[in-house]
Amino acid sequence: MAINMNSLPTEKPSMSSVIPKGSYIAKIVKSEMRSPKSGKADYFSAECDITDPASNMSMGKFWINLFESEANLPRYQLARFIKALKLNIQGEFELKDLTKMVNGKSLIVDICPDKDNERSVIDITADCFYPLEDKSEMDAVTEEINEVFSQPATAEPIPSRAASY
Repeated sequence: MAINMNSLPTEKPSMSSVIPKGSYIAKIVKSEMRSPKSGKADYFSAECDITDPASNMSMGKFWINLFESEANLPRYQLARFIKALKLNIQGEFELKDLTKMVNGKSLIVDICPDKDNERSVIDITADCFYPLEDKSEMDAVTEEINEVFSQPATAEPIPSRAASY
């Protein structure tokens, strides 16, 4: 097949594969242990199909990578991931055993573009991972807020489901 050299773009195309900052539903379709090129310890990697919960639109693929480490942030992310999937893991546990437990499961993940806006990463400024049921709570709160702000201003406060009488 010949390439028309006159039709090649002259400017870098937009990175439409970068997922905008937000909370998304992640369905784990495949998980495995991978070896980094650096020769360091293997790490857990989960390939996920990402869906925007507001529009129910597919946002593409995303990989969740978790590492064995003594540093607080990787340990926190691992703990949040396990809690979000409601896995009952106690005591000593090998990271490779997660690959046997997570395929087909779903959770909510906070995603944002990296500092160069070239790829999507876990948003470490948020809590990273949540159980899927938390999504319905988020929707209910958002719906309630939207309802309050769509009402005309009144002297009477608008009761919410959290109000006690």
